[in-house]
Amino acid sequence: MIDTHYDLLSISYVDYLNNNFDKIKKFTDEIREAQVNCVFANLYFMSEEEMKYELHENYYDKNISVLDMFKTAKSVLEYYGTGIDFIYSIEGCDYIEKEDLSNLYNEGLRSLLLVWNNENKYGSGINTSKGLTLLGKDFLNEAINLNIGIDLSHANINTFNDIVSLIKESKKEVICYASHSNSRFLHDISRNLTDSQILSLKEINAFIGVISNIHFIKCNHLSSYEEKRKEYINHIKYISDLIGVDKVMLSTDDMRFASDKKEEYLYRPIYKYKTIRKDIEEDLLKVFGVEDTNKILYKNASSIVKKLKK
Repeated sequence: MIDTHYDLLSISYVDYLNNNFDKIKKFTDEIREAQVNCVFANLYFMSEEEMKYELHENYYDKNISVLDMFKTAKSVLEYYGTGIDFIYSIEGCDYIEKEDLSNLYNEGLRSLLLVWNNENKYGSGINTSKGLTLLGKDFLNEAINLNIGIDLSHANINTFNDIVSLIKESKKEVICYASHSNSRFLHDISRNLTDSQILSLKEINAFIGVISNIHFIKCNHLSSYEEKRKEYINHIKYISDLIGVDKVMLSTDDMRFASDKKEEYLYRPIYKYKTIRKDIEEDLLKVFGVEDTNKILYKNASSIVKKLKK
């Protein structure tokens, strides 16, 4: 299995700041036990106030570059994540400039989400309504030239559509996906994608990582384990019917590491991570054949991983 969104670089960096590596050790041990062989490992950024509250008081320090944060977090993750393949990502590019991208790429950055939920100088997330800015277009064109994957999760509809238009206009083979998004038709929240958005991803040969998190499906933490799993598979089936089974991947965005700040994060994962590969495979085989199940589990995402690692 390949997990296309997990904030492992942020966990690693917070553990580094705390000089206590119990969390990253716990989560990488679970990944190995689950036989998840590749993870898109994310370093994410919000407003400074949100980062101080949700992550660490010193998570973002203006005197420390994002490049240095990235290098530190990567070294911690690679130490504890032996045997796991990683695609390194940044979510929320508020604190980096276009000129930083080549250095980040040289250090291993292969994926980026231009925005988190808020507005920044490049575009807007789901909490705001503006679209892609001129700076954002310039920034994305540089990322595309470097062969960095463009992740559209978290972008609001205007920014999302502007990015899709930019990719079409570039006339390049852009590596593109929404790493952790579900169907808004099945569950109407702003972080999910409309049918129109899903179909526009099909037009640019993009992929969707369907997220196994109850916030993104029509269930809550009181629903039965079976209900949660069935509803998650409904999202996979619905999206695969729209975009094609060859374009569907899996993601978790497992936020348990921040549950001391928000207890709800403990209850959001649909699957227990230690058995997630086995359990999702079991659920997929109830709806899909063996070949399509293997595509969703790892083959589709592995085609992206190969391109990003060129």
